[in-house]
Amino acid sequence: MVKRIVTAVVAAVALLTAPATQADEATRYVAMGSSFAAGPGLPPRQPGTPAACGRSTKNYASLVATKRGLALTDVTCSGATTANILTTGQAGQPPQIEAVTPDTRLVTVTIGGNDVGYVSSLFAYGCQNTGGANCGQVDRNAMRAALTTVHEKIGAVIAAVRQRAPRARILVVDYLTIVPRTPSACDGVPLTPEQLAFEREVADRLAAATRRAARAGRATLIPAAAVSAHHDACAAVPWTERHATAPGRVPYHPNEAGMSAVADLVTARIR
Repeated sequence: MVKRIVTAVVAAVALLTAPATQADEATRYVAMGSSFAAGPGLPPRQPGTPAACGRSTKNYASLVATKRGLALTDVTCSGATTANILTTGQAGQPPQIEAVTPDTRLVTVTIGGNDVGYVSSLFAYGCQNTGGANCGQVDRNAMRAALTTVHEKIGAVIAAVRQRAPRARILVVDYLTIVPRTPSACDGVPLTPEQLAFEREVADRLAAATRRAARAGRATLIPAAAVSAHHDACAAVPWTERHATAPGRVPYHPNEAGMSAVADLVTARIR
């Protein structure tokens, strides 16, 4: 009897003093991408992060990490292109891909919009149509040319993640819907019908390119564009800001409702 008790005590002590296993540790999660992942204009900003990146504590990665108890490394940054993920530093930081390590188990990425000039063209048209100054121009030919190759650039990001973290699950999140499907716009999206048609073309082709890249790279697509189809900037319940915003907000970018909706989509897939 005494021998059995001693054996049981020794086993219990060994269990309590054993080092934590990988299952006991928080899953390492890396979030990459542009402003639609970073969340500029959604206070508060993540402490100690570059102001230029606009990394919010309310962006979808932060919400997902909190809900699921994940160890988040957030390297998202406003204005990022696929080059800023793969080769070119931004805001004094290295390329985002350097955050991905062999022990990374989850990666989310929203990228490609800046490669094709999507939101910047919306800014330019909105500025022109509301009497703004120094609005810039929209080069439609250049944008359409970029749309023919952006799937390859997004695919290169997926491939780089796969190489650096072979065991990571990769979720590619496309862009929330901004422009309505209606023939005419609203005060929230002050574009002409012809401009609206062009921007819908851009949004549709960008979503298709993202879907194509995810499929080719065996990544999981999170279809934020499709799910937000009835929550554009003209909708009664928009998931993005309108052209005219409150101070500190960023036009045509995700609001709290949009980020929360995307976080729910991501959480549902990883559950």
